Amino acid sequence: MSEDPLALSPFVTLIRDFLAGRIDADAFERGYLRASREDGQHRPRAVFLVLDTLFADVDAYCPDPALRGPDDLDAAALREAAARAAARLEALGLYQ
Repeated sequence: MSEDPLALSPFVTLIRDFLAGRIDADAFERGYLRASREDGQHRPRAVFLVLDTLFADVDAYCPDPALRGPDDLDAAALREAAARAAARLEALGLYQ
């Protein structure tokens, strides 16, 4: 894949920090939404699908159990989604 790994660094750094426990789910959500807003890259379809799927998961994150619906994610489910995204990026050679 011809994707520049450095262009993904904001996303990879956020995922790595979240999975390592350096940031919590709320900080990951804020950071991922900000990185998505600021990202102007046109990406290959495979990369776009990984980032877009994780965006949908971040969008479904709800930290408050009283407000969480059946389709919403809690922090543990969001961490699992981030781990899946990391594995997919790694399979593409883009999670360094």
